[in-house]
Amino acid sequence: MKLQRAITLGFWVRLFLAMLLCAGSALAQDAGSLRMDLMAQQGQRALRIAKSACLVMSGSQSELHADAATETALEFDATMMRLIDGDAEGELAPEKDDARRQRLEQISRLSIGLTRSSLQIAAGDFHTIPVSLLLVRNQRVADQMFEVLSEAAPTYAPAEQPAEVRNAIGLLQEQHALIEELLRDVCYARLSLGPEDHGAQMIAKMRRFEAVNAALITGDVERGLSKAPNISIKIALGQVDSKWISLHALLNDAATGKEQDVRDVQLASVLGETLTHRMTKLIKMYRKL
Repeated sequence: MKLQRAITLGFWVRLFLAMLLCAGSALAQDAGSLRMDLMAQQGQRALRIAKSACLVMSGSQSELHADAATETALEFDATMMRLIDGDAEGELAPEKDDARRQRLEQISRLSIGLTRSSLQIAAGDFHTIPVSLLLVRNQRVADQMFEVLSEAAPTYAPAEQPAEVRNAIGLLQEQHALIEELLRDVCYARLSLGPEDHGAQMIAKMRRFEAVNAALITGDVERGLSKAPNISIKIALGQVDSKWISLHALLNDAATGKEQDVRDVQLASVLGETLTHRMTKLIKMYRKL
């Protein structure tokens, strides 16, 4: 009887320890996914900061966009600290990889010019220095955040997550950023803030968005994608495509030099927000696979 009890007790102890190990593994995976999401959001925020600040300068609902620029800039600064040093709640530990930590610290220093200039613009300071810093830094910060994310993804993604799923999530995060970039570009076009080939760059980005969305639906060997894994995801990607058609017309007008009314810029922003929400939903769907 004692032997049987000992065996039974040993079984439950082993089971409890196994459950703890599994829970710890799951938490680590969740932390990895969270870190990747935050990195992607930082890239998207850098572009959104520029869009909101540009809309402040355009005179389009200045107070609303000033609040948005301020809030997004403060979120960006707080999230950079969180990615580097972790947080008090324990959701994220400090970044342990020395090289990655250094990259994040470099981006943090680079981003100071972006976030501080956006705060100045939100407060009504449209002088050359803050505007120039905003224009120069936002794309650099976004690009560098996505470079770090791309390098870190294999480390932080759940071990059992198929490469095709990880690639799809990464592309959806980039698509989200591309929408933010194009919405910013619409405002740039209205204020003539872009480079000489601004229109051509916009058209190239639009084509890239369409190509990636098609690849997510049908699959693409070069991008490491299989076709949409189930009917729900295929329908959701189709919904992105249908909403894109409405936005495309406004983007094309801006890219081809057609005069933009403030209401066109506002409508593009609304349509873009809907698109980004749908892509966020798609990422969650892929993560559940």
